[in-house]
Amino acid sequence: MIRKVRPEDFEELLNIEAEAFPKSQYDLGQFWLLYENYPNTFLVEVSDLIDGYIVFSLDGHLISTAVRSERRRTGIGSRLVQEAIAHCAGKPLCLEVRVGNVGAQEFYLALGFNLIGRAKGYYHDGEDALLMERPAEGRAKES
Repeated sequence: MIRKVRPEDFEELLNIEAEAFPKSQYDLGQFWLLYENYPNTFLVEVSDLIDGYIVFSLDGHLISTAVRSERRRTGIGSRLVQEAIAHCAGKPLCLEVRVGNVGAQEFYLALGFNLIGRAKGYYHDGEDALLMERPAEGRAKES
């Protein structure tokens, strides 16, 4: 089930972040800011635990997404991105991904994203980001 994030989810999200992004994980304060700034587009997929999350802006910027390590490659990430696509229909969806994160790049390419550029030194550790975009389609889902 996909639903809006709740503050009580943050502890589990911090664990998912630590696994998924050891070089640049969000902290509790950043999750609060995302929660306040994107109340309708900070979503989690839940089974018995929180399996993953996505946060995006309605203008089509995918800010972050991560899936619990043991639940990767089970369709959770794809469902979360499809939810963003549905909410942002009629607009292209764009994101940044670490140059070294080949698995994420392949994931996004499989979902119809295209490589459109590179941002030098984008991440705090100096690593570049690849800029990716998925063309617009359809009508936006009601929030």
